Parts: sequence; C-alpha cells; structure tokens
Amino acid sequence: MSIIRVSCLKDRLYAPMLDGSFVDKDYDARRRPPAGGMEAVAPPHLLPAGSLLGRYLDRMLEREAASLGDGAPLVVMLHGFLFDPRQAVTVAPADSDNPHSRLYHFGFDPSDAAERGEWRHHTASWPVGLGIVEGDGGAAGLAIGFGWHSQPGFASSILGVGQNFYARAYDYATASSWPLVNLLVALTERIGERPIDLFVHSLGTRVTLRALAKAAKLALAREPVARPEDTARLRGLFRQLGRVVLMGGSEYVVEAQIFNERLLSLAARDGWDADFGPHVYNFGSKENDVLDILAENFGPRTFGNSQVIGHNGLETGDRSARWMDLRIDGRPLRRWMEDFATDGNPAGFTISGDREGNIWDHWYYFTYRNNMAVYRSILRERPNWAFDALRAGEGHAGGDPVAEGF
Repeated sequence: MSIIRVSCLKDRLYAPMLDGSFVDKDYDARRRPPAGGMEAVAPPHLLPAGSLLGRYLDRMLEREAASLGDGAPLVVMLHGFLFDPRQAVTVAPADSDNPHSRLYHFGFDPSDAAERGEWRHHTASWPVGLGIVEGDGGAAGLAIGFGWHSQPGFASSILGVGQNFYARAYDYATASSWPLVNLLVALTERIGERPIDLFVHSLGTRVTLRALAKAAKLALAREPVARPEDTARLRGLFRQLGRVVLMGGSEYVVEAQIFNERLLSLAARDGWDADFGPHVYNFGSKENDVLDILAENFGPRTFGNSQVIGHNGLETGDRSARWMDLRIDGRPLRRWMEDFATDGNPAGFTISGDREGNIWDHWYYFTYRNNMAVYRSILRERPNWAFDALRAGEGHAGGDPVAEGF
C-alpha cells in the first residue's frame, strides 16, 4: 500500500492491521501481518534496535518500501483533535474517527462533488494528496501514518479527572510525543541517508513539537541524561529530519519558541549548512475560529505566550533560519503563490480555497486540493522551497512570501 501504519494510546505503541484496524492484544509476530500492542516508552530512554517496534518496521519496510525511489519522500503524518485509532475502519471515511480510515486512506475521486464532500466531512486522503501511490512499493514515496488517541470523552474528562476534554487531549498529545521520537529514531536507523519529513495538522503540532523539543534537549545536554548511545542516536535523528509542514497548529507559541531555540543551538554546535537538517513551514490563518475557541480558551494554561502558532506564528521578532511562518489566508501570500512557478506547477499555485474575509475553515488546510499541491511541492521539488530561495523571491515575481507575516 506504500504506507506503514502505527497507532499510539498515550505512551504505548501499537501495530494495527494493514487497513488500520486496532488489535487490542500483545504484539504477535506470527500474525499475518504482525499486529498488536508493542512497547510503552518514556523519556529519556530509547527502545533498542531489536525492540518490537524495530522488528515491526523491518517487516513493514520490506513489504511497503521495497522499491522506494531515489528522491521520493518519506513522510510521517500526524492528525489533530478528536481521533481514536481504536474505532472500526469503515468503507466510507466519514463513518469513522479512526485516523487510518478517515485521513490515511487511498480513496480518491477527482470530481468536484467528491471534493465538496471532503470539505464537509474532513476526509481528504493525505497520502494521495502528497503524491503517494498505492501499491507501488514506495516508488513514488512512503507514508507513515501515526494515529494517536486524541478523543477523550467529554463527560469522563470532566467527571473523572476534572479537565475539559480539549485540555485532556492536549495531555494525551504530550504523552504520545516520546513514542513519536522512538518511531522517528527507529526509522532513521533503517532507511539510510534519506530525509524524514513530517506533515502535521492542528493538535498534532503538540505531539510533534514536544517530541522534537524533548529530543533536542537530551541531544544538547552537557551532562548526558540519556544513555550515551541514545544521545548519539538523537543527534542522528536531527541530522536526518527534513521538511516539517505544520497546518493550523494549536501548539502554544512559547513551546514552539523553546523548540526553535534548541534546534538553532544544535545547528550551531554541529555546524550544519543552511540547507541541512530540519526546516519548519508553519501554515497559519488569522480567521480560524476553531483555534480561537479550543486552543486559546480551553487548553491548559501555560507560561509565556499562550497564543497558538496557527494564529500568531513564532513571534520572535526576528526571522529564524529554520522556521518560516506562512499565512495561508493572507492576500499577499496568495498573490505570491500565483506567481511561484515550479517544474510541476508552471502556472503557479492557487491556494486557500476560502472566500476573502470569511471565517476560515480549520480543515481547509488539507481538504482544499490546491493547498495539498503546495505541500506536495515542498516535499518533492525541494530546491524551489529552500528558505534562502523563498525569501529572495527567486524564480518568480512575487518577492518575499512572509513580508506580511502574522
């Protein structure tokens, strides 16, 4: 299928069935395919190479990536709020909140009516939108679908732990961050020098940025907190990370700033070239009422800037060498994208899909297919999207895409 599926309930990883169906039993390599609950993990330790996760990835890479093409992307996908990987997989994506069924599927109908249905039900295929081809052995790229539990019950959250269900989901995201680190490290040790990209929506940015911030802190520690061999593995992870595409991020600005500072410190200490290592493309909107209502009103209170990156960007005052904010509903960016010609899109891109001045739909980031074309190009036409080239306006007439800012 050209996809490897992993599920996560808080701190424990699970190998689902090929279609994403949850297996609530311990991992059994004798199953065809192998499936079930793997290790629970907590920082600062990393799973050894021979872990259940490692053995599962070995088996699935052999199956799904035998023809992984040179230059084809390997992209790890993380969804946002209100998904449960334990739900049944259904034929119609809209009938399930299992992320493997709703977002990480390969169903695609090119008709306008089908696209309107995806808008309503938030069911656009992420692998297809990113150019992954089902059943080609990875020749056009490989997707890794990370399905984490982000749907705590409304009543059980209030009555059971005294939290609203969004704040509790934010805590679930924190718990799932170290399993993500372990997955990324295990991948780096199995795919050679190929970069690993991340494609992330909404509350998935909490999982991602918390994961990378934790990993960077351990990699930078003067007095090793992790085992020495684990510190070296974490440093290797950052050398292999590539493009990090964030959409409508509901992580707090202060947490993103912490990650950015640690990333810049790693780059300076290890002498990375400007194009080497991870670069973050943070797509946000000023009209996203979902972020207003949930992330900025019902999320757990934190120190520092508790606005969210999907509204406010990084807010450092200075441009980061490794983080770029792009306001997807801003008129200057939309004009700039129309002038941005690439080999795959000689006429430029038409982005956003929403009407000027209307309240932004939190899911338009990926349900509008022209937006997906932009992300696909970022992962596949990499030289065109280098930060230096973008900020210099090379190859098109639009100038700097981030001059407007957030």
